[in-house]
Amino acid sequence: MNKFVFFLALFLIITEYSYSKEKYKIGFSQCTSADMWRKAMHREMIIELAFHPDLELTIKDAGDSNRNQISDIQEFLNEGIDLLIVSPNESDPVTPIVEEVFNSGIPVIVIDRNISSDAYTAYIGSDNYLIGKEAGSYAAKLLEGRGTIIEIRGLDGSSPAIDRSNGFRTSLQNYPDIEIVTSPSGKWNYSDSKVVMQNMIDENIDFDLVFAHNDVMAIAAHEICKKNQVSNKFFLGIDGLYGKDGGTEAVIEGKLNATFLYRTGGEEAIQIAHKILNGLPFDRENILETVVIDSNNAKILKLQTEQVQNLQGKIESQNDILDRQISKFNDQRTLLIVVLFLLGAIFILVVIIFRAFRNKKQANIKLEQQKKEIEKRNSEIIKQRDQIIEVSEKLKNATQTKLRFFTNISHEFRTPLTLIVGPLENMIHSKKIPVEFQNQINMMYRNSLRLLRMINQLMDFRKIENAKMKLHAGRYDLVSFVKEIQLSFTNLAENKKITLDFASTETEIQVWFDWDKLDKVIFNLLSNAFKFTPENGRISIQIKKTKPVVETIWQEEVVIEVRDNGKGISGKHLSRIFDRFYQVEKSQDFKGTGLGLSLSKEFIELHHGKIKVESTERKGTTFTIHLPLGDTHLTSEEKIETKLDSKPDTHEKPISDEIYIDQDQPSKVTTINLGHAAKPLILLVEDEKDVRTYVKESLKEHYTILEAKNGKEALSIIEEEEPDLIVSDIMMPEMDGLELTRTIKSDLKTCHIPVILLTAKASLEQKFEGLEEGADSYIPKPFNSKHLQIRVKKLLEIRKKMHERYKGQLFIEVDDDQISRMDRKFLNKVSNIVEQHLDKEELSVEELSQLIGLSRVHVYRKIKKLTGMSVSEFVRSVKLKQSLNLIKTSGKSISEIAYEVGFSSPSYFTRCFKKQFGISPSEFAKN
Repeated sequence: MNKFVFFLALFLIITEYSYSKEKYKIGFSQCTSADMWRKAMHREMIIELAFHPDLELTIKDAGDSNRNQISDIQEFLNEGIDLLIVSPNESDPVTPIVEEVFNSGIPVIVIDRNISSDAYTAYIGSDNYLIGKEAGSYAAKLLEGRGTIIEIRGLDGSSPAIDRSNGFRTSLQNYPDIEIVTSPSGKWNYSDSKVVMQNMIDENIDFDLVFAHNDVMAIAAHEICKKNQVSNKFFLGIDGLYGKDGGTEAVIEGKLNATFLYRTGGEEAIQIAHKILNGLPFDRENILETVVIDSNNAKILKLQTEQVQNLQGKIESQNDILDRQISKFNDQRTLLIVVLFLLGAIFILVVIIFRAFRNKKQANIKLEQQKKEIEKRNSEIIKQRDQIIEVSEKLKNATQTKLRFFTNISHEFRTPLTLIVGPLENMIHSKKIPVEFQNQINMMYRNSLRLLRMINQLMDFRKIENAKMKLHAGRYDLVSFVKEIQLSFTNLAENKKITLDFASTETEIQVWFDWDKLDKVIFNLLSNAFKFTPENGRISIQIKKTKPVVETIWQEEVVIEVRDNGKGISGKHLSRIFDRFYQVEKSQDFKGTGLGLSLSKEFIELHHGKIKVESTERKGTTFTIHLPLGDTHLTSEEKIETKLDSKPDTHEKPISDEIYIDQDQPSKVTTINLGHAAKPLILLVEDEKDVRTYVKESLKEHYTILEAKNGKEALSIIEEEEPDLIVSDIMMPEMDGLELTRTIKSDLKTCHIPVILLTAKASLEQKFEGLEEGADSYIPKPFNSKHLQIRVKKLLEIRKKMHERYKGQLFIEVDDDQISRMDRKFLNKVSNIVEQHLDKEELSVEELSQLIGLSRVHVYRKIKKLTGMSVSEFVRSVKLKQSLNLIKTSGKSISEIAYEVGFSSPSYFTRCFKKQFGISPSEFAKN
C-alpha cells in the first residue's frame, strides 16, 4: 500500500510540472501613450503576443517625462524582468539607465527612437532620415521647384525629429528656389501645433506648403488654416495610420495632400523578443520600410487595412475559442488529477476502515468492561464533587460573612475609639492629672492609637479584596512630604536613642501620588525600622532621581530608600515578606496584623511603582520604592486636581513608648467675638449620645450648642433657629450627614451655613465624597477635641472676615472661593434691587423679601449672616457705594446726589457718608 501511495504522488507531481512553465517577463518603457501612433504600436504588440503564450508584457507610460521614464526603467530592473523594450523620450537623458540595464545582462530592444550609445541588443525603427528625404522630394514635386515651406518639428532633442528634419533639408538643397521660412516645434501633439500654426498666420508669414513631422500636427495646421480661411496650401505628414483621425483617412478626406507611412514596429518588437529569449537568430538593426500615401493609393491601402483588421478579428475570435478550449482542458485535467487523488485516497481509506473495524471489535469488548468501571468511579467522583461544592459554597458564604462583619465592626470601633482617644488627649494635655496616673494614661493612649491603626489596615485590606481601592493621585512635593513624616518620628528617635537621618539630591521633586496611601507606606516602613533597630542604632531616608532600568513609558523615576542597621531578615523570609498575614518568626515580640508590608506593596503597585527589600541578618534592612515621574502612566480617573500650596492633612502619628504630659501649656481655645455679645450658635447632629456629650463638652465653654439625633431633626431645628455652624456625623438613621449637607447647601435660605462632617469613614475617597456635597471641613474619627475646636474657630473667623470685607465691596467677585455660588448670586441680586430703587428713602424688609422671593425672616437672617449687617444697614451701604460713582462721574452737586440715592436730606447723607468712609462727600470730591 505504501508503494501505491508513493507512485500516485509521483504521478501527480510529474503531471502538474509538465503543465506549469514560467513565462518570460518583458517590460516596455513607452515615452508616451497620448497619440494614436503609440496606441497603434501597443495594439500590434498585444496582437502578436497571442502567437507567443510564453511571453508576458508590462507597459509603463512615462508621460513625455525623462525623469518618469528613468524611474520606470529602474522599477523594471528591480522587478527582475527578462527583457526590456524602450522607446526613449529623449536620447541623451535616457541613455545611462538603458546602459545600466544592458550591462546587467538583460537584453534591450530600442524601438522607434534610438539612444546615444550602442548599449542595446536590437534596434527597430524606420529610417527617419530617409523618410524626411522622401518628404522633401515629394514637397519639391508639389511646389514644382519653387515656393515657401513651414516645417513643424517634433519634440526638441528626440532622435526622430532630428533625423526627419535633416533628411528633409538635405533633399531640398537641390531646389534653391524653395525656402523653409520657419521651423517651430509642435512637440508631437495636436494642441501645441494649433498654437504654433495660429502664431504663423498672426505674424502673416507667407507659405505654400506645411510639412509636419507627424499626421496629428499636419491635421492641426490644416484646421487652423481652414479656420482662418487660408486656402490653396499643401499639407504633408508622417505616420499614415488607419482609422478615424489617422493620416490615411485625412488624405482621403482631403485634409492632407500626402502622408508617409511610419510603421510602429510593435509586431516586430515582440517577434525579435521571442527570438532573443529563446536563443534563436535575429538581426540587430531592423529598419522598417516606408511608402507615400496620397490620393492615388489611400483608398486601396484603406481597403487592404480593413481586410487585414477583419482577418485579425477572426484570428482573435479563434484565439478566444482556443483559450476557452485550453481552459476547459486545464479544468478537465485538474478534475482528472483530483479524481485520481480521491480514488487513491478512497482505496487507502477502505483499507484503513477495514483494519480499524477489525481492531474496533476487539477494543469494544475491553471498552465495555472499562466503561462499567469508569461509570462506577464517575458516580463516586460526582458525589464527592457535589459535597466539595457544597462545602466550598458554605466556606465562601462564611468567609464573606466574616469579612462583612470585620468591615462593619471596624467602622463601629471608630465611634467608641473617638470617646477613648479624645478624652485621653485632653487628659494628657491637662495639668490636673496626678503624676502616679501619667504612665497609665500614656499606655492607654498609645494602645488606643495602635488599635486604630490595626482597624485602618483591616479596612484597607477589605477594599483591596473587593477591588474597591482606587488611586487618587495629586501633584505634590515628595521631598517636603517625606520630610514631614520623618520629623514626626523625631521624638521617638530621641526616646530610643536612634539616629534618624534624611537626605535628598533635590530640594524639591514634584511627583504624582496619593497622599493618604503613600503616607501609610512611608509610615509603615519607618515604624518597622524603629521596631527592629536597637538603641544607638541608625535609620536613614534617602530620596533621589534616576532613570528606569527597564524601558517604560516614563523617562524618569524617583527612588525612596529606608535603611536601618537593625536585626535584619534571614534569606528564607525575604521572598514572603510582602505576603498577607505573614510574620517573621523573630518578630514575636512585635506582633501585629501581618498586613502592613502587604498593603504597602499593593499601594505602591497602584502607583505603577515597585517596592523591594534587601536584608542581611545582624546588619540591617533596606526597603526601596520606585515611583514614576510625570503623569503619562496615570489615567484621568486616577488623577485629582491639586493646588500648588495645598496638601491633605492625613499624616499619621508614630506610637512612642512615652507620651509626655505638658504641665506648662494647657489646652486653650480663644473665645470668638462675632460682633455681638451672645455666643455663636452651633447645631450638633449625631445619633450616638456619648459622642454628642463629648463634642458638647469640648465646645460648650465658647459656644451655644443645639442637638439633633439625625438629619431630619436637624432640618426642623434650622427652620426655627438658624445656627452659625453645623457639626454633623455622616452615618445616621433616617437622613445621613451627606444628604443633610446636600439639602442645606442646595437651599438658598441655608447654603451660607458652614458644615463640618465627622465620620468613621476615614479614606480619602470618602473625604472627597463629603467635600463634593458642599461640606466646608471633614474630620475623621477618632478626632482630637482641640482639632475640632480649632476647625470651628477658623470657620467662624473666616465668616467674620467676610463681614468686614463685604462692607467695602459693592459686588461679590465671581471667583470669590470663600462664599458659595448661590450666596454670591443672592448678594448681587439684593444689590441690583437696591440700585433699581435708589430714589426711595426707605426700602423695607417686606418689599425687599417680596422682590427676592424669600420670607422676611430668611432675608434678614441671610443678609445678617453673610455681611454682619441688618437689612437697613446693607441697603444704606449699597446706596453710599453707588454715591461714590456719582460723585466721581456725574458732575452733580452733593445735594443732588443725596436725593438721587434716596436720602431724606443732604445733611443726613453727609453724616452717613462720613461714618461709612471716614471722609465727607465734599472732601472726597476734591481729592
